[in-house]
Amino acid sequence: MLSSLKETAKTKLHQYNENKYEKDIRRNFKKKNLKWCDKNFTKEQENEIQNFYIKNLGYKIDLTYHRYWYSRTGIFSPLFVPSSIYKAHVVGRVNDMRMKDAYIDKNQYENFFTEINHPKSIVKCINGYFYHENSPVDDQTAIELCSNLNDVIIKPSLDSVHGTKVISISTKEGKLHNGKRIEDLFKSYGTNFIVQERINQHERMSALNPTSVNTVRLLTYRRGNNIELLYSVIRIGRKGKIIDNESSGGVTTKIDINGCLEKKLYAPPSEGVLDRTDSGIIVEGYQIPSYEKVVNIVKTLHYKLPYFDLAGWDIAIAENGEPIFIEWNARTELSQTAAGPAFGEYTEEILYKARTNPTTRYFIIGKKGYND
Repeated sequence: MLSSLKETAKTKLHQYNENKYEKDIRRNFKKKNLKWCDKNFTKEQENEIQNFYIKNLGYKIDLTYHRYWYSRTGIFSPLFVPSSIYKAHVVGRVNDMRMKDAYIDKNQYENFFTEINHPKSIVKCINGYFYHENSPVDDQTAIELCSNLNDVIIKPSLDSVHGTKVISISTKEGKLHNGKRIEDLFKSYGTNFIVQERINQHERMSALNPTSVNTVRLLTYRRGNNIELLYSVIRIGRKGKIIDNESSGGVTTKIDINGCLEKKLYAPPSEGVLDRTDSGIIVEGYQIPSYEKVVNIVKTLHYKLPYFDLAGWDIAIAENGEPIFIEWNARTELSQTAAGPAFGEYTEEILYKARTNPTTRYFIIGKKGYND
């Protein structure tokens, strides 16, 4: 009896926290994006969306997200999944977020995902310990290895959000151009980070924006022993920027099944829809090199993640056309503006899991947040 009461209380607490989290995300989205929702639905369209979600989740939803995508893209579809619902109610039931931390360390990618090439690492800092070429080195050796470098990348290996703290550095005699010492730079990154050589990307990828590594982002879904590609988009940086993230002003468009870019290049809402990159490349029909190879390799890699039915992938293309692994995400940001409804024909199936599976999200007291 006591055990049953504990489980009931635990379930109710999870529901309360999830609903609060979902409400917070939705409120922040509205604050930022409601001004871009300039199209309204007909009564019939509203009913179609609400009937879909009553059927698949058991309740009506806030229509702001659907209005946003309708306004931005001109596409009406009940299948769009509000980001607040995706983050609060879907991810933790489709993916086992209790296992996430064992798989997301960028310092371990090349040891785990051995089927694909990786950027060449110079120094890794793992839990405060330094490594070079997978062998431990002392602090002084790590500093010396990074004392005379030209245009390399340093970034956090854990808990990096939207490309924050990903920077390009050059060093001479142990100092950055601004005089900051390497050891002080290391300290500012804490105990988990990586220093890597820059990727020399394929000329067709570089042409889109030469200052950033422009990546293919894919979302895959595991159904039994099959891996389905839900969508793929290209993420392109802006002039002078080194990262391609949408949250940092990057632009994105969908990649079709033949590996060609579609017509609409989505910039931040304040800029609207473009047809060319900052470098002047018209995107419609632009061929992405080695696209089929990229799709095949991420499907292969997804089999190594049995705890995660949904996985997001960021893949670069090297000069020789080979895919290069950048990162994967257990709770990737959905690119529904460029790609359309993220889950496509599998939306009802995924929402069924969200309605019936127990959540694996939990609150980390010391972190004062969830295991996202």
